[in-house]
Amino acid sequence: MPRRSRRTPLVSMMLLAALSACKREPTFDERYAGAQKAIREKAGELDKDIGQRERESRELERAAPQPPPS
Repeated sequence: MPRRSRRTPLVSMMLLAALSACKREPTFDERYAGAQKAIREKAGELDKDIGQRERESRELERAAPQPPPS
């Protein structure tokens, strides 16, 4: 009965690790689309925040006491 080498599992693990590290790099178009999506999401968040602050500011102006006419 042949004796199994101790190196076989190690070599198999190294081969598996090497293959998993060989991922395909995203294309320029894929990177651009991802960046564009992130920018649009952030812009939407900023627009929403600015709109909320503008509404709050208008409400405070309406609620503020008016100075007496001179």
